[in-house]
Amino acid sequence: MTIVSACAGNGAGLDANGQPLGSGSAPPPPLTADFQSIQDNVFTPICVRCHSGAGAPQGLELDAAHSYALLVGVPSNEQSGLLRVKPGAPDSSYLVLKLEGAAGIVGAQMPFGAPALPQATIDVVRQWITNGAPPAAVGSAAAASAASTSFAVAAISPRDHARLSGSPLGIVVAFSHEVDASLLNETTLRLEIVAADGAPPVALSARLAEGNPSVVLLTPPSRTSPSTREPSAASVT
Repeated sequence: MTIVSACAGNGAGLDANGQPLGSGSAPPPPLTADFQSIQDNVFTPICVRCHSGAGAPQGLELDAAHSYALLVGVPSNEQSGLLRVKPGAPDSSYLVLKLEGAAGIVGAQMPFGAPALPQATIDVVRQWITNGAPPAAVGSAAAASAASTSFAVAAISPRDHARLSGSPLGIVVAFSHEVDASLLNETTLRLEIVAADGAPPVALSARLAEGNPSVVLLTPPSRTSPSTREPSAASVT
């Protein structure tokens, strides 16, 4: 026996998704060309479902705690000659190329397995990058609180104790405050790598991310090994 049920009504009191007006949490404000708005309207609701946690594709975590540090001025793991976000240059930003499905990208257009973002949404991301890709604005109280926070490592990609097949193209170390580039040397920043083949730690070149002075990019030597490597710690001494 087949039972068919239906409901009737004129839609009064319902929103565009068929939900009662006023139910659930309020939607985010309209999308604007600033990082907080892009985080709230694009990265958090759409991208975080895949790009989060230790298994995030290409180590790119797009939750609010990691996204800016891992995007702005950081080379793409798929196209190392391009930055994920190059401040002032949306056409040279791999994030934009992936969102638009441009020729020459590696893999699929983003978001993977979902409809492409409307061009109007991508244009807002483009405008934010054109404006220099500034971080989210913070209130005076939040700024004062951040200023009082001790200088420390805020995030590492690949994550601390991650197990990798071969050497990564680069290691991203984000700090709680801007870094003085003149102090970047082997005595102030130490990253220990434990290799399965017993190879000793090797020197890494360090530089600040373009337009993102709280992020240090560590580049391993050109030598690669098929052995599994485990980045075990990064610390400021």
